[in-house]
Amino acid sequence: MRKYLRPSSVISSESNLKESVNIEDLELARLCARGDENARKEMYIRYAGSLYAICIRYVGDRELARDLMHDSMIRIYDTIGKYRPTGTLKSWMSKVTVNLLIDHIRRERKYQFVSMEREYEKIPEPSVEEMRTVPKDQIMRMVSELPEAKRVIFNLFCVEGYSHKDISVMLGIKEKTSSSLLFKAREQLSRNVRDYLRENG
Repeated sequence: MRKYLRPSSVISSESNLKESVNIEDLELARLCARGDENARKEMYIRYAGSLYAICIRYVGDRELARDLMHDSMIRIYDTIGKYRPTGTLKSWMSKVTVNLLIDHIRRERKYQFVSMEREYEKIPEPSVEEMRTVPKDQIMRMVSELPEAKRVIFNLFCVEGYSHKDISVMLGIKEKTSSSLLFKAREQLSRNVRDYLRENG
């Protein structure tokens, strides 16, 4: 255990917090807010990997994902004083990262968020049992390889839990466009999972 951190413990559910908050993380956040370089290095070591995974899910490109992950860490260091223990430090950092990614997407506007009006073949989604047989890294790869607009909508709706109304405000698109792109994303993922199961079953 690094000397500047207290022994790890967890606040019980009786505290009415929505998530279990690690006391060690509270101390880490406090030290980071004071500009402690050792604490900042510790935060990077603990969470850079998970933040990078979020970035790669959204942008697909590894080099760009690394750049955006570093940008998100800088924003986290700058705003860590705003962290409050109503959730885990990791979930707060993830939200900061997602917000940065949305800022990047809106700024670049290179993605074509176009509604799909025509009918498409409806592909049954894999069952829960089938999904359990597909390694998580394969699922993440499939998501990261979706076309840009579908990938962004899928992540915001299925992973982050935003509604189509929320997404329409974030990206400046119609709710119908968001739901249409989500349908196409899930359809493509279903096809990819079916192909994987057929090849590896």
